Amino acid sequence: MRVDCAVVGAGPAGLAASAALAARGVEHVVLERGRAGESWRSQRWGSFRLNTPGWMNEVLGPQPGDAYHPGPEVVARLERLAAASPVREGVGVTRLAPAGDGYALGTDAGELRARTVVVATGDQNRPRLPALAGAFPDRLAQAHTAGYRDPGRLPEGAVLVVGSAQSGCQITEDLLAGGRRVILATSPAGRLPWRHRGRDTVEWLLDAGFFDQRPRDLPDPSVMRDAQPIVAPGGRSLSLPALARAGVTLAGRPVAVDGERVAFDDSLAANVAAGDAFAARVRGLADESIRRRGLDAPPAEPDGHDVPVDLDPPASLDLRAERVAAVVWCTGFGGDFSFIDPALVAADGTPRRQDAAGPMPGLWYLGLKWLRRRGSGILFGFPGDAAVVADAVRAHLGG
Repeated sequence: MRVDCAVVGAGPAGLAASAALAARGVEHVVLERGRAGESWRSQRWGSFRLNTPGWMNEVLGPQPGDAYHPGPEVVARLERLAAASPVREGVGVTRLAPAGDGYALGTDAGELRARTVVVATGDQNRPRLPALAGAFPDRLAQAHTAGYRDPGRLPEGAVLVVGSAQSGCQITEDLLAGGRRVILATSPAGRLPWRHRGRDTVEWLLDAGFFDQRPRDLPDPSVMRDAQPIVAPGGRSLSLPALARAGVTLAGRPVAVDGERVAFDDSLAANVAAGDAFAARVRGLADESIRRRGLDAPPAEPDGHDVPVDLDPPASLDLRAERVAAVVWCTGFGGDFSFIDPALVAADGTPRRQDAAGPMPGLWYLGLKWLRRRGSGILFGFPGDAAVVADAVRAHLGG
């Protein structure tokens, strides 16, 4: 089989690519190893909801601007998009390599030749677990974010959650709602104050060009490695101090396990400070945008998440004495690019690319963090990036 363009992955990024290609009359096929939106089906917990409002998620189709869809609704919307696209489910790509004037794709259904390829598998689908996970006692149940579903599926007892970015904080809230005692081993992550001066903060950030920042414009490129800031579903703030006031025991990062005793470092204060610093930066961006545009915005509202909390983190814990029965590892995801020819990837296994374009003509990527700009790795950024890539595909094919 030969096509003008093959899209790898039928998640939101791949389906955005398909819509953009179809709008430009480009013949293409979308290859998906599982079902459309597979990661959204198999790697989300039961209470999961989007933490961005509907107006930021137009890739999922028409919806109220203030909607915060639960996981099943996201999947249903992806299914509808896939039904209108040339998606072939259950066709995994096992090899992608240059071949002649295009590319050869080894798949579960045989080889496919494509003049152009858009890899839209994303870089957040392979769970990352630290080596320390293997040192915990065998009696403990352990789950990664990708495998956690709800408190009822964990053994009775307290839960140690490791990692306090978006997933870690939201899963902590889920466990609290299920009546569990939680020890949260924290990590440095920004927090987004949801309201500022009479408006949702994300609206101020959009006006300030925050989501359009490009990697080459950053004074400190290291921010590209930062976790996404903490945002709670439903349009509200969330923070480590708020979780502490709700009864969560906050600790630093786990650094050693000796039998039933786990030791933590002293990073808690710095991790809380990292969240506060990001919140202050966001407010500063909004204030500067207000000043520059001469807007008559109300004063800043009081924010309970700014109220400091007394920190008394444990240096270590006896897991049995604290009745800890499970560990949930909210330690992030990586991307699986093992199917891509070694000549097309860097030494660390990530794609070689310049913005969205691969190192050889006819290859592009979508759905990666900081692909072209800050917003590239979230639903909000997929349509814009897909349009740019689809234009490049059409031009490569000769219009």
